[in-house]
Amino acid sequence: MIIQKPLSRRRLLQLGAGTLAASAVTLGAAGRGFASTSASGYKALVCLHLNGGNNSHNWVVPVSQPAYGVYAAGRQNLALPQSSLLPLKGAAPNGVTYGLHPSCPELQALFNRGTAAIVGNVGPLIHPTTVAQARAGSVALPPQIFSHLNQMTEWQTGVPQSPAPYGWGGKIADLFESQGTTANLSFNISLVGSNTWQQGQTTNPYTLGVNGATPLIATNQNSYRNWLRQQATQALITQGATDPNLLVGTVSSIFQSSAAKYSMVNGVGRTLTTTFPAPQTNDWSLSLQLQEVARVISAQAQIGDSRQMFFVELGGFDTHNNELTTQQQLLGYVSQYVNTFWNAITEVGMQKNVTLFTMSDFGRSLTSNGSGADHGWGSHHFVVGGAVQGGKFYGSMPDLTLGGPNDFGQGRLVPTTSADQYAATLSNWFGVADSNLNSIFTNLPNFPVRNLGFLS
Repeated sequence: MIIQKPLSRRRLLQLGAGTLAASAVTLGAAGRGFASTSASGYKALVCLHLNGGNNSHNWVVPVSQPAYGVYAAGRQNLALPQSSLLPLKGAAPNGVTYGLHPSCPELQALFNRGTAAIVGNVGPLIHPTTVAQARAGSVALPPQIFSHLNQMTEWQTGVPQSPAPYGWGGKIADLFESQGTTANLSFNISLVGSNTWQQGQTTNPYTLGVNGATPLIATNQNSYRNWLRQQATQALITQGATDPNLLVGTVSSIFQSSAAKYSMVNGVGRTLTTTFPAPQTNDWSLSLQLQEVARVISAQAQIGDSRQMFFVELGGFDTHNNELTTQQQLLGYVSQYVNTFWNAITEVGMQKNVTLFTMSDFGRSLTSNGSGADHGWGSHHFVVGGAVQGGKFYGSMPDLTLGGPNDFGQGRLVPTTSADQYAATLSNWFGVADSNLNSIFTNLPNFPVRNLGFLS
């Protein structure tokens, strides 16, 4: 179980690894000279990571002509029939009307009633970049643009040109902590284990399973010699709390904190009347992940944390092959499960306090490789929540003409909106002061628009 580190633990790490000492000095400086973040009320961010690189060209599709014809020519055998698309109300700023993949009626309903928004053609950038600049290399580009690992790291850290072990969710947690906001459980909670987005310099994510926290075997397992190991371990933990040895004391503190958090998170939460779907084939238990997130959010008053960030994940989006069949299944899961999660959040009265957003490695190519699409760059994303200014398109929806103004080559779109702008908008709503954003997203000053306006 991953828990937030107490101060003595940080000191121990600094003594054992000289490289972290410099980091600690940097963190101390980062907390000074900025406006205070706001932690009033309760707010939660829920990151839904679409692992593998979702091909959003078939998620959000032009309906009106001539845009649909341009799409169909570029997508070739991967183009969805125009009649199958689920229409979205209104038009994007480019004058084009759009529809959703036919497996997403729930997302269609959320968008059309104003609870969801679409942010168009988002991806990691260092500067605003045109196709001509990208091809000429006249502006700095994120390294390894079409690499799963690199793009995922760039999305999650907000520093594409300098890969770091700290994510922007983790840096937000560090910032809140440095300015006096505390977390009884954790600022960051993962339902799928470790991830870069939630890793901070002084804070760590807390990992839950889909059925709550997992107990420590050494203190909770009774099959070994009739509780003798459990009793001995507990005695050592209790004794270690007053041991002058720093290592012993730190280990004892970690065990005690872990046990306390196990009791806290498993002992609270409402029994939801909203019914989540049972696990289905290839769904990575996403329904159960979101159900557990909803349970923890429903216990906010008991846990007492004013800010929480959750990480959930659905994989399988690396669709080099069999894209049409795979997306039919996966996007259906996303639509159905997100809608069920939204119903649960509404049930507990937290709809204004919770924002779910999607993230993925990258977009995919508009062109077909025969049965799928290859690695791309820009991609469309959904934001869902009661604070979302929904039923609208944000950023710039791209021109899908092959060889056109947005095509880097082979239908791989140069992003027209930076992942930093997308993340900064979420962070600002979450309570991060505008003056703090540059320390989290170092390239944000390069972009004329810092807040895309999709959250109120």
